Amino acid sequence: MTFEIINNPAFLAKMGFTNAQFKKLDGLYLRAAGEKVLTYRAVDCDFDEGVASYTYYQSQGQAPYLQFLIKKVGPRTMMYEVYKHGRGRIAKSGVFDYAFGKIKEEVEALL
Repeated sequence: MTFEIINNPAFLAKMGFTNAQFKKLDGLYLRAAGEKVLTYRAVDCDFDEGVASYTYYQSQGQAPYLQFLIKKVGPRTMMYEVYKHGRGRIAKSGVFDYAFGKIKEEVEALL
C-alpha cells in the first residue's frame, strides 16, 4: 500500500473573506474612532444566506453612515458592496481592495 500526496493549488487558494480583510475594516474604524468621527460599529453575519456586513455609525442612535457588505455569490466567489447613507450603493466589486478603497476614501473624508 502506498500513499500519494495530491497537490491541488486551486483547492489551497484563498477563498472567501479573510481575517486580514476583517482586520483592515476594523483598523479603519479604530482610526476613525480615535479621531472621534465614528463612535459605533456593528458586525452581522447570516451564514444561511451567505451575507455578512460591517457597519459604521457616527453615533449609536443614528442611521448607518457606511455599510460594507460581503456576499457569497458562488461556490468560490465573493461580492463586496459599499453603501453610504443618503447616496445608496457607491461601490460593487468582486475585488476586496477596490471596495475597501472606496470605504477608506469616505472615512478619510471625515478625518
